[in-house]
Amino acid sequence: MLGSVLPFSPELADKVSEYCENHSEALPEALNKHWEWTIRTWMDAEMMSSKLQGQWMIWMSQWIAPKRASVTLTVANLVLEVGTFTGFSALAWYEGTRATKAEIITLDVRGEVLNFTRKMFAELGVDDRIKVIEGPAASTLEQVDGQFDIIFLDADKHNYQLYMNTILERRLLSPHGVVFVDNVFARGLTMGNEFNPYIEKIRRPFWEANGETLRKLNKSFLEDPRIDTLILPLFDGVTQIKWKTGYLEPGADETSKQ
Repeated sequence: MLGSVLPFSPELADKVSEYCENHSEALPEALNKHWEWTIRTWMDAEMMSSKLQGQWMIWMSQWIAPKRASVTLTVANLVLEVGTFTGFSALAWYEGTRATKAEIITLDVRGEVLNFTRKMFAELGVDDRIKVIEGPAASTLEQVDGQFDIIFLDADKHNYQLYMNTILERRLLSPHGVVFVDNVFARGLTMGNEFNPYIEKIRRPFWEANGETLRKLNKSFLEDPRIDTLILPLFDGVTQIKWKTGYLEPGADETSKQ
């Protein structure tokens, strides 16, 4: 077949996910325990990335971060994520950047969750490189400085466009960096409200609204002259974004506006 996505049933999708987890580099035990704790403790644990996505984050950060070091040895590696929740993804970025000792800045607005997250980071001894900033990302993104090699957006979908504009306008993405935008399929409803009959009835309006927002967002990303965009059918849809080749050269941004 020439299609990019296999027609999995929910049962087969679960089996495939399990197979991929078991045949990929295993998560460190601390991440496994934290993932299981979040599932047991938080009613909205579906906000957390899957174990396989954590494995993917570790792999990607091990691959991307050293490339920055090969370009310049004078600037520290940096990771920025918008959306912390209980810290599983931040732990994955931490694990994947042990060699480069990247600083990880993670933003979230939910103080009641971050109280647990900060305590957990301290107990695991990872607060040496993970910095938590509390507050609305629309504001906190204006406060962070530096150029980040990895930026991970996994927060309120209706503000993704605002966050991305701030990232690009403030040049927070390094010249060789990548933005990963999570959940761009909105459980499949980005393709249309008639899809995915398996969503719980009580959750469907939420994901339908996100689907409409993300349809517009994906179109906006594709039409933005500053960036190159690739949407992949990973997890709940992941968009990869980099600077368009040549855009950061002197005068290129003015040319793109004409």
